[in-house]
Amino acid sequence: MHGFDWNDLRYFLALYRRRTLAGAARELRVQHSTVGRRLAALEEALGASLFTQAPDGFVPTEAGLAIVPLAEDAERAVQAIDRRISGSDARIAGMVRLTTSEAFSGLIVRHLGRLRDRFPDLTVEVLAGNRSLDLARGEADLALRFTETTDPNLICKRVGSTAWSIYAALSYVERRGLLPSATDFRGHDVIGFDETLAAVPGALWLAEHGAGSREILRGNSIVAILNAAIVGMGVAILPCFIAEAEPTLRRLTPDIIGSREVWLVFHPDAARIARVRSVIDFVTETMAAEADRLGGTAAPVPAPLTRRA
Repeated sequence: MHGFDWNDLRYFLALYRRRTLAGAARELRVQHSTVGRRLAALEEALGASLFTQAPDGFVPTEAGLAIVPLAEDAERAVQAIDRRISGSDARIAGMVRLTTSEAFSGLIVRHLGRLRDRFPDLTVEVLAGNRSLDLARGEADLALRFTETTDPNLICKRVGSTAWSIYAALSYVERRGLLPSATDFRGHDVIGFDETLAAVPGALWLAEHGAGSREILRGNSIVAILNAAIVGMGVAILPCFIAEAEPTLRRLTPDIIGSREVWLVFHPDAARIARVRSVIDFVTETMAAEADRLGGTAAPVPAPLTRRA
């Protein structure tokens, strides 16, 4: 066995976690051929095969499984060194990666110009999606999440809450009429949520009060559900801050039917890095400035339309 490049452990772990060369390449932001080449170099240096290729992806061998915990220990040590050394850099410059939901990313992005004016050498990479990225593994520096983390190694700071209510396009209301009440969807078309969003307030409300309605579409994306409501497909329960930004949507009730707390999550070592601290402060300020919009009280609810006979 010859000495190996420590950096090749990153490629090994990415392939172990993603199971495909393409998936590992996306995580590492390299070409998939680079992943294959670095894996081959690591296997040659160790004198062992680390994966076998199956129809559904790469499967670790016994030797591969044996080194996973050791590789993860090395990864954590390198990240700790990076955080500790970076923390001594007081310059607010470079990259900070913030992960949040697709729906919430729009709110953050609309305010980023203000941060850019303050710190022109700072770049924020917004990683939007429903998958929860692993901060401990360095997949992101900060996370805006809707559940409190249970990881004792991370700081979890409550920065606000989002209210939800019931909306439909004006065209839908003119065509189908109003709901009899916020708890009566009988005879109406509704836009539902798939199992990945089963715990959001809208899905919980429909599960309790949606009897007699017709689910005409189901989505795993709040943005997709929003767009379906905008074009008049049916009634949707949405976060107030995104629905009330759409002039074609009408709020059907003054009631807030549910809410979700918003948490900013980060590693304590990361908070000592000036560029990361600047984004923590920016997100906290933005959430405070948007508190009324997030809480569904930024504007009065319009008077009800006349119910169609």
